[in-house]
Amino acid sequence: MKRTKIMMIAMGVLAFCFTSLGLVDETYAGRNTMIVSPPNQKIMLVPGETYRNAITVFNASDSTGNLKYSVFIGSYSESKGENSKDDYGNVDVVTEGRYNQIKNWITVDKRSGDIAPNTEDVITYTIEVPEDAPAGGQYATIIVRDDTGKDNTEDGNIMIQSSFQIASIIYAKVAGETREEGAISENSIPSFLLNGPLQATSMVKNDGNVHTDAEYILQVWPLIGDEEICTNEEKPETSLILPETERYHTQTCDLPSIGIFRAKQTVKIFGETSIVERTIIICPLWLLFIIMFVVFAIVIWLIMRAQNSMKRKSHLENQ
Repeated sequence: MKRTKIMMIAMGVLAFCFTSLGLVDETYAGRNTMIVSPPNQKIMLVPGETYRNAITVFNASDSTGNLKYSVFIGSYSESKGENSKDDYGNVDVVTEGRYNQIKNWITVDKRSGDIAPNTEDVITYTIEVPEDAPAGGQYATIIVRDDTGKDNTEDGNIMIQSSFQIASIIYAKVAGETREEGAISENSIPSFLLNGPLQATSMVKNDGNVHTDAEYILQVWPLIGDEEICTNEEKPETSLILPETERYHTQTCDLPSIGIFRAKQTVKIFGETSIVERTIIICPLWLLFIIMFVVFAIVIWLIMRAQNSMKRKSHLENQ
């Protein structure tokens, strides 16, 4: 009996820790069919004024069970590894800093709810902007947690309940003296590839105090001709860069396995533009070995021919 109690306590601790957070850039249906929209909001705030808006929580389940949820306010900042070229996407909704003060300005009209299948709840949030609010970017998350619970046990005597949560991200700009400064520290296209796809990379840094969208354009042509193989000129890729952070970005283009091509990458941030152009040779390893073998054979043939020529010359001189 004592052992069973210990196991149940341990499972309870595990259940508390077994929580995942989804922060999405487009409407996201979670594994528990909970949808929060809009996924993000870009708003403008004025010190001393009050801002109100709302998010919607939708229960997309077709079952008869209701969705129970709770609401929390979190901060928002990007979390990455020690290497600045690590993939972004992980976020920190706990740590508070100078750009997360807005977390303490937000209140919601409800902290929990119960939604029937194929129905929705509207959560209204209010932002009381202090008179002395710092100008520039402020970032927070309205987190909605599914508290319905799922029975994941394989043992009928022990129940593990996991929870799932997603959030709507608030990207706010507080009016006042803002600083828009950025730099492009890397803009690179390789000149030689053994195989595809082509990967053009760049690194941009936001030195300002407001967020901005960096813009990326990649164009690739054959060596001879103007018909583009790849281009996103009409719809450039973008990535949102938070204040005082940097972002490593990769653009790709699928190319034939052999050939010579021309490529151009354009990167923009805060009005600064960097353009790099390269001629790219794609030569697979097997072809490279053949070329090296042919070159080696030609060199050996030339050496042997030179030696034979010297021998004939020496023989003639000796006669």
